[in-house]
Amino acid sequence: MSVIINILKIPYWLLSPFTQAKNFKTNPIIGARFLNILGLHVVRVMLAHTSAYFRWFLLSPMMPKEYRTPYRQNGFVAIKEFISADDIHKIRAEIAAYDGPAREMMQGDTATQRIQLNAEILSQSPYLKALCGQPRLKHYLNYTGAKITAPLLYIQRIKNGQTGNSLQGSGMDPQKNMHSDTFHPTMKAWLFLENVTTDMGPFTYVPGSNRMTFKRLKWEYRRSINAAKMADRYSEKGSLRAGPDDLAEMGLPSPKGLTAKAGTLVIANTNGFHGRGAAKDGASRLEIWAYSRHNPFNPLPGVALPFAGAIKHWALTLNARRADKKAAQKNGQPSWYLIPADKMVGDISATHTTSTIQTQSAKKEL
Repeated sequence: MSVIINILKIPYWLLSPFTQAKNFKTNPIIGARFLNILGLHVVRVMLAHTSAYFRWFLLSPMMPKEYRTPYRQNGFVAIKEFISADDIHKIRAEIAAYDGPAREMMQGDTATQRIQLNAEILSQSPYLKALCGQPRLKHYLNYTGAKITAPLLYIQRIKNGQTGNSLQGSGMDPQKNMHSDTFHPTMKAWLFLENVTTDMGPFTYVPGSNRMTFKRLKWEYRRSINAAKMADRYSEKGSLRAGPDDLAEMGLPSPKGLTAKAGTLVIANTNGFHGRGAAKDGASRLEIWAYSRHNPFNPLPGVALPFAGAIKHWALTLNARRADKKAAQKNGQPSWYLIPADKMVGDISATHTTSTIQTQSAKKEL
């Protein structure tokens, strides 16, 4: 049976180098040692970045130069006071009143909790709806994501030092290791709804690691040759990890933790090396999280389709339910499992202060 399935997969495997597929371990084409010695991975990297730069050029009117420049040079941009204190207050109040479905994933001792901001939820949350429909936010996310598309938006809460929450809740959080999400430029964004200090596991980035230099390409080439058989399963899946020695080899600086005031919008190219900062047990942060990923080889910037967001949310909901059903059949739980909303929002107040364990140790703000 497995032989038949593999035969049926051959057309997909042959086409996969022209898509955003990245898994070295399970894809015999992308992970082929011989093909990567010939430069398959590096060619994909170079073509994807060339296409992204072309789309950025076409979409440049969507974002002011004062924000485009640091994004292109450093790999991230921080926009202070993107929303006002009054807006934060109202949005936090809507989140605190939420009583619908939420999901959680445990990675090591860190819980990531999310509420999908679909049309149903936004219809009951006027301030969240106004934020998600804000043209300035849409334009900035479209430019940084190098595509006119509907980015996925979530309410997200990161809780550190959690134990016993799931079958996955043991060991160190792998997201605290510096990593690149995939081989091509992608966008993630965080609109912080409370102050973020160094104690709270701030978003951390290696400045300039988004640029595809000769040293970076050389490192990518060397890693790709044996990527299908690395001891690190995340790297095998195409999310390459980089330790201090790797960063030094690429001529990159040390990671920078980004502390921020509530209302700050941080947008990052997650092809650059990034991760979560170290945090005190019990520390958490609340944010609106955005994500966009698409075929990296398409040079066209795309067009705004009115139902694209609804279709994406429908597909995500369907996949989550399938994962729930499949896990239940095996008496297990999916990676993203349902939790009571109160577990995520029960202790959120409308006041946008830092977490209760915050200290005054933040050295500087963005």
